[in-house]
Amino acid sequence: MVEIIKYVGFPDGHFKFSIQTWLLILFWLSLPLTAKIYSYYSYIQRVYKKRKRIELSYDINEVVIVVLGDLGHSPRMSYHAKSFKDLGYHVNLCGYLESSLPQFLYDPDNIEIYDIPVIKRKRYLPYLIFALLKVINQIFYLTNLLKNIIGDNTRFVLIQNPPSLPILLIIGLIKKIWAPNVQIIIDWHNLNWSILNLKYQNENHPIIKLMKFYEKYCSLKFADFNITVTKALKNYLIEEFGLNSDKIMTVYDRPSHIFQPLSSQNELKKILTNNESLFNKDVNHNQLNDRILITSTSFTPDEDFIILVKCLKLMNEQLTGTNNRIIMIVTGKGPLQETFLKSINSYKWTNIVIKNVWLPISEYPNILKIADLGISLHVSSSGLDLPMKIVDLFGSGIPVVSMDYPVIKELVKDDENGVILKDNKDEISMSDDILGLLFNKEEKDKYVKIKNGALLESQIRWDDEWNTKLSSMLSLNNSNKI
Repeated sequence: MVEIIKYVGFPDGHFKFSIQTWLLILFWLSLPLTAKIYSYYSYIQRVYKKRKRIELSYDINEVVIVVLGDLGHSPRMSYHAKSFKDLGYHVNLCGYLESSLPQFLYDPDNIEIYDIPVIKRKRYLPYLIFALLKVINQIFYLTNLLKNIIGDNTRFVLIQNPPSLPILLIIGLIKKIWAPNVQIIIDWHNLNWSILNLKYQNENHPIIKLMKFYEKYCSLKFADFNITVTKALKNYLIEEFGLNSDKIMTVYDRPSHIFQPLSSQNELKKILTNNESLFNKDVNHNQLNDRILITSTSFTPDEDFIILVKCLKLMNEQLTGTNNRIIMIVTGKGPLQETFLKSINSYKWTNIVIKNVWLPISEYPNILKIADLGISLHVSSSGLDLPMKIVDLFGSGIPVVSMDYPVIKELVKDDENGVILKDNKDEISMSDDILGLLFNKEEKDKYVKIKNGALLESQIRWDDEWNTKLSSMLSLNNSNKI
């Protein structure tokens, strides 16, 4: 067969160009990419210069709220969204959509909701590798999302902290490069480094020190204003992070209007009837002899379920042989849920019924209001935050038994609206406190007192707190920067 085409390659020395020639070739090949990069750079510069000239007016009426968590279980940030909306803002609310949202957020004319994908650890990876991959993924996604949401009419960006990684850095860089017109507000619920330290239990660990530095640097560099959930957290940020005391305000968590005290016996019967999964024929709630306890949880390491299980076992023994019974409702889910369920399923309960349920936000307030007593196991990773679960209980007029830690007294007044444990590790004392309040006639006056104290707390609402402290500062009519 005749070979029509035969490849013989390039002759020797064909590509032996001078350095100058190679540089010209590379320059020519890079022109399209260089032109594209320059066009992006020019565009960003034009947008930046334009937005830097924007002056505050009534028309600058948008706020972006970012939560790297489930919006359905981020009540404080949801309340912020409603409060901004009530001031006349258009709200862009970004977060995970893992559960149903409060009804007041479904307002397409005034509130737009953006779903941030949840990145879960589906396959086994070392924690640090998974965390690194998660952060890289979120950097690209959040940067693209927020770049498109933040615009000329954006006045504020409100960020929940924690988590601070990577959202604080992303928002800070967007302000520095893309949107100098926005003002950044950090709402401090806790400290990210202290939550991470629950895993390492070592404040001198390099990762903990790096997170602490990152949190401090970003808040100092980028935040225009800071909100904290306690005065103790405010003082920490001033003393340890060096934040300006004039740029920090404590805004306490308060319940929204969806949490209300029980209004009548008819309402009680209706709630019991509508929740067959909790109060079925096996439970058969008897109002004379039964008492309802409730604790809400995320099953995280900053809540001591060991002490609760020990306490429940003690109370079960003490109630054995009586007609009295406790119905213990545990609401929520989280990483330590399976451990808790195993510990209660291995025990034979006689006078205590334990129900672990995941309640939708529409039904959760109804279950709270029928409780006789709430239990808070929260001790705080930093010792500087307060549990929202107690706020919800107070909104429902329910007194609490709470773990003791330094700042809890900013919310729970011992023997006035609840009981603060003297020893967080003493299940005997905890059992005595609960049984005494629920069944001991001699302590009836004490229960009535803390019940009235909780009802008094129920009169203080989120709108009262927010409007008193933030409304005038964040008003659309206010042309001064915060």
